[in-house]
Amino acid sequence: MPETPGDPVAAPVGRVLLYGATGFSGRLLTRALREQGVDVVLAGRHHGRVTEMARRWHLDGRVVSLDDRSQLEAALDGIQVVLHAAGPFQHTALPMMSACLRRGTHYLDLAGEWPVFQQAMDHGELAAANGVMLMPGIGFSIVASDCLLALARARFPDAVALRLALSAPEVMSRGTFRSLMGLTSSTVLVRRQGIATAVPAGSLSRCFDFGAGLRTAVAVTWPDVVISQVTRGIPTLEVYAEADWPVQVALRAGSSLAPLPQSPLGQRLLDLLSQGWPEAPSATQRQRSGFTLVVEAEDRWRRCRSLRLQTPDGYTVTAATVSAIVRRVLNGQVAPGFQSPAHLYGGSLLEESGCVLRVG
Repeated sequence: MPETPGDPVAAPVGRVLLYGATGFSGRLLTRALREQGVDVVLAGRHHGRVTEMARRWHLDGRVVSLDDRSQLEAALDGIQVVLHAAGPFQHTALPMMSACLRRGTHYLDLAGEWPVFQQAMDHGELAAANGVMLMPGIGFSIVASDCLLALARARFPDAVALRLALSAPEVMSRGTFRSLMGLTSSTVLVRRQGIATAVPAGSLSRCFDFGAGLRTAVAVTWPDVVISQVTRGIPTLEVYAEADWPVQVALRAGSSLAPLPQSPLGQRLLDLLSQGWPEAPSATQRQRSGFTLVVEAEDRWRRCRSLRLQTPDGYTVTAATVSAIVRRVLNGQVAPGFQSPAHLYGGSLLEESGCVLRVG
């Protein structure tokens, strides 16, 4: 699809600063938001890329570094909402989030890394006092998991344990790959007795049916374990990702190397490794791919019921969920403080994103 302006529809009120606009997700979101008539200001740290993209789309462009506090605050002049799309988010989210708190600007991002959600929750009281909403994770993965867990909680109110499983991604951009690799850890978080608890990486596995028979999945740290807004009161919550046996072995063996990605050397190695990954999947690859999430709800008698969510590719769903949430925020549907997508907007977000929900 060529990156040229379309004919915008009637615009919601307010301006959105899209930071990380020149990346793969940023380019997709620029098109999606302009098609909804949103007034977008393109932003990023590379002068040439930002100015060229802004010229092509006939939009304002702002070149700003996250390391420059005064420059970052100046970039928020006249901005009602920031959409932060520059990863890895565990390294980039906090500077932008802090600038939004100082300027009274609502903050949204595409993060899937759980530390970003912890940062947002830690700043929740300050955000509420400043009238600012902090909502990380408005892209595909967190909106889908957050909404599916909310639907399971509503449909199965007697559940005492929820287990969410994600099928293996069929396509992945360079930025997503870089963020996931940077989350290597010797432990994963699950909820036990209502408390986030660490277990050894690769030690917890379970089989789930993603639609073609049982597949093995291993426990992973997922933001929903930390957030708990839509699953508060359920003592057990585990999140799994589909993994064949080589991946399971790699997880166990790699846990001993977990500190490496957090070191300067590890960061350089991840940068080099990421450069070998394709920047973006092709349109054909995206059209042929999809994703499945399964949630099992267990009651006190150990009876299990399940929901299965089938989605188009994650990037298509992200464009839809971001557009839906940005429109809501610009139309005043906000709540100051930390918020998760499903907690504030409910499971209807999935209906707007082309997803199909099945029981059992």
